[in-house]
Amino acid sequence: MLLTLFGAAFALRIAATVGLHATFLAPGTTSWQWGHEPACIAQALLDGRGFADPWGHGTGATAWLTPPYPFLLALAMALGGGVSCATAWIVALVHALASALTAVALVRLGSDIGHARAGRLAGWLFAFYPIALANSAQVIWDTTLVALALTLVFSLVLRSSASAKSAAAVGLGFGGLLFLNPAPVSLAPVFAWFIGRRSGLRGAAAFLACASAVTLPWMLRNALTVGNFSLRPNLGVELRIGNHDRATGRPEPFRYHPSHVPAERERYLQLGEAEYCVENSRRALEWIRAHPARFVELSSLRAAQFWIGEPPSLDPRTSAGKGAARDPSSWLKFVCYALLGALGIVALGGLRLVREVRILLVVSLLCFGAPYYVTHVSERYRFPLDPLLVTLAAALWVQWRERRTARP
Repeated sequence: MLLTLFGAAFALRIAATVGLHATFLAPGTTSWQWGHEPACIAQALLDGRGFADPWGHGTGATAWLTPPYPFLLALAMALGGGVSCATAWIVALVHALASALTAVALVRLGSDIGHARAGRLAGWLFAFYPIALANSAQVIWDTTLVALALTLVFSLVLRSSASAKSAAAVGLGFGGLLFLNPAPVSLAPVFAWFIGRRSGLRGAAAFLACASAVTLPWMLRNALTVGNFSLRPNLGVELRIGNHDRATGRPEPFRYHPSHVPAERERYLQLGEAEYCVENSRRALEWIRAHPARFVELSSLRAAQFWIGEPPSLDPRTSAGKGAARDPSSWLKFVCYALLGALGIVALGGLRLVREVRILLVVSLLCFGAPYYVTHVSERYRFPLDPLLVTLAAALWVQWRERRTARP
C-alpha cells in the first residue's frame, strides 16, 4: 500500500510539473528571476564566491539563508548547466520525491496521534492536495522539503520514549530541521516540554543540547563571517517589512527590502548585513511602540491570512495578463487553503486525543505561525504545517464516520 501511495503521489507531481509548464524557463532567465535568494547564493557558490550575494548584486558574504537548499540548487545548476530546463527538472524531481515521501509519512503520523485509519486517508488526500502539487512543481524554495522534515520531526516527538537517548535522537532530528530552515525554532519550547513530560528534565536537556549541537557550527560561521551569532539574522528586516505607515496586513510589495529597493541595498552595503538587520529591527520596534493599536490590528489580519488566506477577488496580482479573480486555479488554491485551515482548527477541539498530544498540537500550531503574525505572510509560509492539518482533517472525518456508523 505504501509503495502504491508513493508511486501515485510521485506521478501526480511529475504530471503537475509538465502540466503547469514549470520547467520551461524563458530564455535569459537570471538566477534571481528563477529562484530568488537560494538561486543567487547557489550561483555565487558555483562562481567560487562562497556563500554570498543573495540578490545577485555582489553584496558579499551572507547568512541570509541556511546552507542546505542553496547547496542543493548549486548542485542542480552544476549538473544542468546553470539556470536551464535541465536544472529545473532536477529540482522538480527532488521536490516530487520529497512531497511523495510526505504523503507516505502521514500514514505513520496518523498512528502517532492515535488515529491509524486517518493516517492512511491523510496520505491519499495529501497525494492529491492541489497546493502540495503546485508547491512541488512551481515553488523554487525549500518549502516542500521543510514540510517533509517537519512531518518526520512531529512523528519523532510523538514517538519519543522515557529515555534520554530517545530525546537526544529527536534533538538531532529537530536540529537538522532548523539547519534546513530556522522558522520552526518557535516549536522548540513545546517540543522540549512534551519530551520532558516523558523523560524528565534530563531528556528535555538532551533534546535541546543535541539540537543546538547541529546548528552551532553554522552559527559560529555566521558570527565570524558576518558578525551575527544566529542561524539567520534577518528577523528585523522581516519585522520592518510588515510594520510601517503603509502596511495593510496582506501580502504586499517589499518596500523596505534590499532585494527590491536600491536605497536599502546601499544601506545594507554601508552597514554590513548584521548591523543593517539590527537597524531595521530598531526602526520596526520604534514604529510598533508608536502605533500599538495598529500593530495589533495588522497582526490580527496577518493571523487570519495565515490560517484562512485571501480571496482571489482581493488579490491585485496578475499572471500571464490575467488577474487572480478570473483565474480558476487561484480560487481552487484559496478554497483548499481556507478549508484545510478551518478543518485543522476544528479538529483540534473535536478529535479524541491524549491530553498531552492535544496540548502539543494546539501549541505547535499557534507557535509556528507566531513569527508570521508579527512580520508578514505569504501563501507558502503555512505549507510546512499542511501535512499535519491534512492528518487532523482526515482524523476528524474518520471519527465522524465511526460515530455515525455506531449510532443506533
